[in-house]
Amino acid sequence: MKEAIIIFTRIPIPGRTKTRLQKCLTPNQCANLHKNFIKDIYNACKSTQRDIFVFYTPNEGVEILREVFGDIFKYYQQIGDDIGYRMANAIDNVLSQGYESCVLIGTDIPTIKVNDIINAFDELIKNDIVLKPTFDGGYCLIGMKKSNIDVFIHQSYGHSRVIENTIQNLNKLDLSYSLLENCIDIDEKEDLIYLWEHRRNIKYYCRHTMNYLKDIHWLSNKG
Repeated sequence: MKEAIIIFTRIPIPGRTKTRLQKCLTPNQCANLHKNFIKDIYNACKSTQRDIFVFYTPNEGVEILREVFGDIFKYYQQIGDDIGYRMANAIDNVLSQGYESCVLIGTDIPTIKVNDIINAFDELIKNDIVLKPTFDGGYCLIGMKKSNIDVFIHQSYGHSRVIENTIQNLNKLDLSYSLLENCIDIDEKEDLIYLWEHRRNIKYYCRHTMNYLKDIHWLSNKG
């Protein structure tokens, strides 16, 4: 089966990424932290041996992503007026290239595991949609076999009812779906504290992020 992964990311430019973490980190540290998130997510994706596409925003600084991924992947600018349209367009682009299923992954989740991604593809064999919810009420992964913009439009994002509203929409569209295990996405200082305090459980699949937090002495500065 021909399957693909979309890594859906902001470019880690200082002052323009992970800005809510600037309560406890400098803009440069926020950008470097996000870069390490991407490295950990890329390692998980690469280990699945699926084809990988990178969809990015804004339309500058793509050389920063090439430092992480190199030149072996296809890079596309995200297109659309909001995140819903941008995700829909990215998935439509990839599926139109002949892939039978596609999983889109955001880059706020350095703790994602190889098995999470493999399970997503497995669930798509018997479902129309797969979602991986986050503890704050959103989702960090969505997979589908057929492009369907109705899954994304008439939605608002960035609040605590995203996954709930999405499920309601899927039911209205009569689409079957599967929910993977919840995970934490790292947006706020409190999320970073949680990540650090649980580092012993996740260090094996979040290595780049953990090493960076150690390098900047996050433990002594988090209070």
